[in-house]
Amino acid sequence: MSQFCIYVKLKPYLAEWLVNSLGEPVRFPDNSNENAVIRTFIRQLPPGTVPEVKEEGDIAIAIPDSRAKPPMRYNYMGERGKKALKEAIEDLFIQNLWTEMAHFALSSTGKGVNSYIAAWCEMHGISLDHVETVRQKYFRLRKAYTENNIELRNFSREKK
Repeated sequence: MSQFCIYVKLKPYLAEWLVNSLGEPVRFPDNSNENAVIRTFIRQLPPGTVPEVKEEGDIAIAIPDSRAKPPMRYNYMGERGKKALKEAIEDLFIQNLWTEMAHFALSSTGKGVNSYIAAWCEMHGISLDHVETVRQKYFRLRKAYTENNIELRNFSREKK
């Protein structure tokens, strides 16, 4: 992994989760989808463009090494490329949230889900200020599936 970085602004809960999970600068696993997005949209600094510097609220993301696009020369990403990277990061967040909360998604009552989400946020370095945002994201996702006739909850009682 190179020492060259790109800088992106993320929603606060997403930035906290990402840095807690992968450190800063963020270094995605070698063959990850996120690195594929970076390799696809990284390019040489356009003439007349000033190199990026980290600003308040930016998250540093390490540019992966590549023979085809060495980070020493290919270290610029435009706004549309950054948007694609943010979408890939958001997808990764949703997969992580949904996978780890799946047991509670299958609960028919939903009791205690709020406290489970708060605990999940704490475990992933997301501050209390953003727990409600994550809770809403979780319930909206579950509702979207239900509205499309994909039932994720288990309505049968467990037999003891």
